Amino acid sequence: MHNDTIKVANKIITDNDLENIFIKMNEVINEMNKICKNEDFQNERYEREYQTWTAKNFEGKIKTFIDLYDDTQISTESYGEFMTLFNTRIREIKYMTIYYSLSYYTQKPGENDIYNSSSIKMEISETKMNISVKLDGNKMDEVYQLIKNIILNAPERYDRIIKKKSSITTKITFALGIIPSMALLFLLIFVPTIRELYATSFVMYPIGSLLLGFFLGSIFNGQLDKLYENIVPKKKYKGYDRDSGKSIYVDDVDSYTENSEIIIGKNIDNIRNREEIKRLETKYSKYIPYELLALLITSIIVVIVGILM
Repeated sequence: MHNDTIKVANKIITDNDLENIFIKMNEVINEMNKICKNEDFQNERYEREYQTWTAKNFEGKIKTFIDLYDDTQISTESYGEFMTLFNTRIREIKYMTIYYSLSYYTQKPGENDIYNSSSIKMEISETKMNISVKLDGNKMDEVYQLIKNIILNAPERYDRIIKKKSSITTKITFALGIIPSMALLFLLIFVPTIRELYATSFVMYPIGSLLLGFFLGSIFNGQLDKLYENIVPKKKYKGYDRDSGKSIYVDDVDSYTENSEIIIGKNIDNIRNREEIKRLETKYSKYIPYELLALLITSIIVVIVGILM
């Protein structure tokens, strides 16, 4: 007898990972049913004391209990019904519990029957996946090892996309806002007073372009905020700043890494959102060197024009 409890922390478990586990559970049941039927046929020819069994009176079950966001609760012992529900209403799943069990007898010639019973209980929500395992015999090893491998190889939840959120946001914001900012401030060269300021204060144009660029970029950057909305840590209260008169809140990284990200329910788009953030960062990072060069060139131009005119 082997009992185990698996708690999943700081991992991203995808809907495909879950589906692969459920498929493997059903495959093992089907394989065991075939073995049991074959042994029934083979042992019909022998007296009981000469029979050999590895899956006598086999029974395999997958019981599922699902809570949906509309407060609907669904329970089923049909694998087909469960997988149809999982695939068609996965966005609505708030919580689900899966009871998976195998029971059978083994028997060697001249020996008594030995009863074997193994089970796996999976409690799954958007932030947690707790797994209780009871192994008796080796028929459930394939499922058990698959679950462990999936968890072991799952990507970390607290990854670079989360750790470097500030720098990623800054890069994309700058890349989005600097060009329109430079264009707007460059047009002010035709205003005599502003032109003179550019000529006398060499840093006015580049600093103004940077500040206005970040402001404009933050306006254009609503898409990035939406992509981050459901994947970042929640805030926790850290204290009160008397100088500013404001409460201080910081990312609750400890709670974030103690839990996981299960791709069901409200998390269903999280993988795509992370990939889109990576794509945006790669895309706009390429523009920044050229934008900085353009800022240098236009800065020189406005100073020269201001001096000459």
